[in-house]
Amino acid sequence: MSFRRGVCVVSGSEDSCVYFLDIEGHAEQPVVNKLQGHAAPVLGVSFSYDESLLATSDVTGLVIIWRRG
Repeated sequence: MSFRRGVCVVSGSEDSCVYFLDIEGHAEQPVVNKLQGHAAPVLGVSFSYDESLLATSDVTGLVIIWRRG
């Protein structure tokens, strides 16, 4: 999935998770992936240019770098 191709968006959440949401018509199950690792609400998400890394940050200041696998 590629953010640049418009297939999904990534969102941080108050439940401390990071969600990948399908925005191309799968309304019954829009969540296609969920990352868990934070213990506080996630406020920021940012991809590297080539989308191989995703950085997420929470309200405590913790930053997690996720590697695409």
